[in-house]
Amino acid sequence: MKPIKLTMTAFGPYKDTEIIEFGELAENRLFVVSGNTGAGKTSIFDAICFALYGSASGEDRNDSRMLRSHFAEDQVHTSVELEFELKGQVYRVFRQLAHVKEGNKGATGDRYELYQLSGGEPVPLTDRFIVTQVDDKIRQLIGLTREQFSQIVMLPQGEFRKLLTSETEDKEEILRRIFRTGIYKHVADQLNVKRKEMQQIGLALQQTRDGYIDHIKKMIPVREGSLLEHVFQQEFCNAHQVLEALSEEVLYYEELTKQLKGKLEQETAQHRQLAEHYHQAKALNAQFDLLDQLSGKLHQLAAEEPAMQELEQRLKLATQAVQLQVHEQHYQEAVDELARRTKLLAEAEAALHQTQQQLGEAETAFKAEEQLALVRENQARELERLQGYLPKVEELRKKEQVVRELDAEVKQGTRSLEEQQRILEELARDRQKLSEEIGASEARTAELPAVTDKLRLLREQAKLIQELTKLNASLKGQLQLQIELRKAFEQGDQAYRKLEERWIGGQAGLLARHLHPGEACPVCGSIEHPQKAETQQDIPDREELERLRQARSDAERKYLEAEAGRKTLQQQLEEKEALAREQGISLDQLEHLFERLVQQGRQLAEAEKQLKEELAGMPARKQQLAALERSQEDTRTAREQLQQQWGELRTTFARESALLEQLLAEVPEELRSLEQLKQGILQADQRKQQLEASWQEAQRRYREAQDRSLQATETRKHAERLKNDTETACKRSQLSYREALERAGFASEDQYKEAKLPESTFLELQQQLEEYKSEVALNRKRLEELSAELAGKERLMLSQLEEQMRELEQRIEATRAGSMDAGEKLRKCLESGEQIQAAEAKWQEAEREYQLVRGLHDVIRGENSKKLSFERYLQVEFLEQIIHQANQRLQRVSGGQYYLIRSDRMEKRGKQSGLGFDVYDNYTGQLRDVKTLSGGEKFNASLCLALGMADVIQAYEGGISLETMFIDEGFGSLDEESLNKAIDTLIDLQQTGRMIGVISHVQELKQAIPAILEVKKTKDGHSYTQFIIR
Repeated sequence: MKPIKLTMTAFGPYKDTEIIEFGELAENRLFVVSGNTGAGKTSIFDAICFALYGSASGEDRNDSRMLRSHFAEDQVHTSVELEFELKGQVYRVFRQLAHVKEGNKGATGDRYELYQLSGGEPVPLTDRFIVTQVDDKIRQLIGLTREQFSQIVMLPQGEFRKLLTSETEDKEEILRRIFRTGIYKHVADQLNVKRKEMQQIGLALQQTRDGYIDHIKKMIPVREGSLLEHVFQQEFCNAHQVLEALSEEVLYYEELTKQLKGKLEQETAQHRQLAEHYHQAKALNAQFDLLDQLSGKLHQLAAEEPAMQELEQRLKLATQAVQLQVHEQHYQEAVDELARRTKLLAEAEAALHQTQQQLGEAETAFKAEEQLALVRENQARELERLQGYLPKVEELRKKEQVVRELDAEVKQGTRSLEEQQRILEELARDRQKLSEEIGASEARTAELPAVTDKLRLLREQAKLIQELTKLNASLKGQLQLQIELRKAFEQGDQAYRKLEERWIGGQAGLLARHLHPGEACPVCGSIEHPQKAETQQDIPDREELERLRQARSDAERKYLEAEAGRKTLQQQLEEKEALAREQGISLDQLEHLFERLVQQGRQLAEAEKQLKEELAGMPARKQQLAALERSQEDTRTAREQLQQQWGELRTTFARESALLEQLLAEVPEELRSLEQLKQGILQADQRKQQLEASWQEAQRRYREAQDRSLQATETRKHAERLKNDTETACKRSQLSYREALERAGFASEDQYKEAKLPESTFLELQQQLEEYKSEVALNRKRLEELSAELAGKERLMLSQLEEQMRELEQRIEATRAGSMDAGEKLRKCLESGEQIQAAEAKWQEAEREYQLVRGLHDVIRGENSKKLSFERYLQVEFLEQIIHQANQRLQRVSGGQYYLIRSDRMEKRGKQSGLGFDVYDNYTGQLRDVKTLSGGEKFNASLCLALGMADVIQAYEGGISLETMFIDEGFGSLDEESLNKAIDTLIDLQQTGRMIGVISHVQELKQAIPAILEVKKTKDGHSYTQFIIR
């Protein structure tokens, strides 16, 4: 990706539209972005990153709302448009931030566009211009995420050295974002969840198994001396021991159950034999009891024989009386019929008398009602007259209601008109007052821009004075440190040189001791030795010399670092002083000037705050004025409408009142009440209906009385005929009944009635006689048979047999209970053993699975001797490749002194490790932590790492075109030699076809690089850019 044109609008310190044409660089692929602090150099890099990814380049500026320019006008949107070249194609991306405009509640105006410029014509690259589609397409085109872009293409201020100096965990997060290894962390997290689940399952199964074991202690009694007792007496026991003890209990209870079953069968057979003997004896005794009962029964029946003979005679008389019952019945029916007919005749005569009396009463009432015909006609005419007034009275009632309502509305309208007039006058007063207040407020708030600009200028000057003061103090401290370090270096150098001379002299003396005449000197080759060096005392050893040499080197390095720091501070101070002079700030008495600026700033800030608050309240007050004007106009319109409606109501009221007076004249005063009129109509109607009903009732009763009189006369004649016929038939039946009594041999009717028995009594007595005869015969026969059967036998004693059976039954019950108890304990042992065995098997399986998952989780998360997770193992591979690529540049930049090595040392407090850096110093032959490098050395190492990462990512992703690199700060900490080597590295990169932009204050860098993008501030505080090509 290579930028062509960058357009920023209301972005950062750029108030209006600022266009940077990178084409002005021509062949200069390396350029410096230069400008004063706060001018907006980093904002250029932020704008490029925002156009591509929607956020700034640095982590501390990731809130996109902070990117809007404070100088922007309310109607201008913050936007960035970037035109860039990628793999020979030209693209244009446009992003516009939404912001809350004055008077709005929500942010509006966000836009996202992405085009490919084919033949100069823009071709949309997404179906819809929405942020998700544009972001996805940008990532597809460039092939880098924002994190990768910020790490290898745009190296932002403050984050340049993170990969070099951060802890392992921070490096892990950086590499995770760049190489997307987070999936392996997710795998580790999922395995941890699975491990915890399996652990919980195992604990639950273990608790279930232990619960079964504890349950055994409650269910199964522990036999003294048994293996189970021994197991449970231990402090801890396992499932295998319990199962082995249960097996012993099963064998014991199986044998016990078998013995008790055999004993139970034997005792049951004995009981069965004894029971058979007992039942035989009991049956024999029962037969003797029955023989005694039969003898007693026959004696009892012989005593009842005279009564049975008398009963037999009575039944014979009753049989003869049955033959006379037909004659008696016919005679009695004739007597009953004669009595009934006589009663009917008497009832007919009484009814005839009553109907004749009722006929007379009905005839009298009929004639009285007939004479009221004229009264009925008058009542009908009165009802019609009253009903004729009903419509008029109802209309009169409605008209009165209408007139009352109209009168109330007219009065209410009068009050409303008066209230509307009062409101209009009050609104006019409020509007005049608010209008005057708004005018005065607008005059005051017109001064706000001037106050704000003056306050901003004061704050910038105060900040610059603070920076100057701080730099002066830092420079003094750095200069004092440089003097002290130089003095320490000179002392160390002098001590080293003296010791070195002593050591060399001592070595010469030692060598001279081994020189012999005629032998060549190993130093000069001479065979003559006229003046040998003398052997010295207290010759220093090589280790002491090396220690002083190392101390001198350390002192020299610290002195040079302090000198480089002083130069950097001196350069920064000169830049700030030049900027202060440009702004007219005197460098004398800065502290007094700062206090005066602070005092003025507080006064201006308070004034600005009050004016802003007043200005912020202005829209609401203007809206309040507009609302008052609208209310005044609405109230005036409403009053005019109300005036018109009130006039119409008065006209309608007059018309309806006249109609009411006309109706009152037509209706009598006593009938004007609708309720009274309806009550009168109701009473008249009821009276009319009563008269008509009385007339109809008199007619009906007279006709019915005539009919009943005729019917009663006929009924009496018929009853008299029936009574005479019945008397004749009764006499014939009486004669026939007396003749039958004589033929049956009864002397009188009373004798006949004594012999008669009811049929049920006759049958009962007859059955009683037959049962007596049958029972006598049956008992005689059974007595004879049983006497023959028991001849030669005697009764037996049952109590002794019953006692023997009771004793045997108790022994059987005790044996049966013991057998059932042993069987139950055997069942519990078997059941508990199966439960424990099943639970143990499930726990073993769960434990195997848990150990497998736990082991895999430990491997993935790095629970090993090197504290290296699987994700970090992969990251180590990427890091090794990055280090390999970085070292190729670092050795050239450091003159072969340094190269980076990945550190395997363990982190503190057992933290995971594997991503640390060490640096090997070829000058000292020692390996040390990269944090011990100087600021310039760290910069070079960080730059080489970034370049190495770019190479690795380009190879890893495939097809990525990395044609641009932007670097923010870092060169100020380099000494002259390191700076020259860093510039050489950048030039090498430029020669590979990359465009490289560097933000720096270093004057040597500006002089070495011919292309400069100068960023300057106007007097108003906002910025603009300009390319300077030398």
